[in-house]
Amino acid sequence: MTPQNPGVKGWGGLGALAVLWGGAFAIITVAVDSVPPSLVAFGRLTLAAALLTAWTYYQKRPLPPLSDRRWLWFAGLGLFGNALPFTLIAIGQQEVPSGVAGILMGMTPLAIIMAAHFVLPNEKLTPTKAAGFLIGFSGIVLLMGPSALEGILSTSFLYQALIFGGTLCYATNAIMYQAAPETPPTTAAAGALICAAILSLPLAIYDLAGGATVNPSWGSIAAVVALGIFPTALATIVYMGIARKVGAAFIALVNYAVPVVAALLGLVLGEELGLTTWLALSVILLGIFVARRKPKHKRPNPYP
Repeated sequence: MTPQNPGVKGWGGLGALAVLWGGAFAIITVAVDSVPPSLVAFGRLTLAAALLTAWTYYQKRPLPPLSDRRWLWFAGLGLFGNALPFTLIAIGQQEVPSGVAGILMGMTPLAIIMAAHFVLPNEKLTPTKAAGFLIGFSGIVLLMGPSALEGILSTSFLYQALIFGGTLCYATNAIMYQAAPETPPTTAAAGALICAAILSLPLAIYDLAGGATVNPSWGSIAAVVALGIFPTALATIVYMGIARKVGAAFIALVNYAVPVVAALLGLVLGEELGLTTWLALSVILLGIFVARRKPKHKRPNPYP
């Protein structure tokens, strides 16, 4: 499908995605306050899977039979696109402010660029893309702090590394989706979320059996429900509704807005984001801009 002019619907959808995804980090901070990260991930995934499955059948695009090999792809997409990153991010945000977490996740498009070079034949790394990646990665180093190299096993570094691991998971998911069999987007999303919920269950059971403290406040319960409805289920529906019409290049603009929204909402929650954090955000956004910049085509010399 040839991308259309975004129009009001396209720009409105893009703004909604920026708020939904950028706001997720602030909600996670509230959720993990009294609920173990594994249960936060399982709860939001289970609720989102139920909502997306209902939406899929409402759209008259039922899930394939269990004998269909696409379920293997759904399992992979669910693992790397939902179960694993949701858990890593929730664990990391026990110690990392939501604003910083959102900025770390701003590296997702750059991680996709690097991964695509090794997997997708039509997405080779160019000097411009490489420069963008190096600039963005320097922003991550700046954010984590130079002391990270000295105390690489420090608590702060490890929790930030877990969140950055979520970035790599999202990149893996994006590459897998490119190679997955042709499936209606809403059907693929519902199947992936079902598998993600199932895959996240063992860790939740392990934590409960291991004596994890579970004394959820009403605020944390509401946060888990909000995570399942808004940045997981609703965001997926909005994304599917505009992505194919406006094209991937337009949708990718959301990568500029999500870290900014996350940082601003972190300030609303009373988090302190120092000059280094804002500088790191600027460097990461610059890296994304450079990596996505299309090279100018030289005009042919009319003279021999």
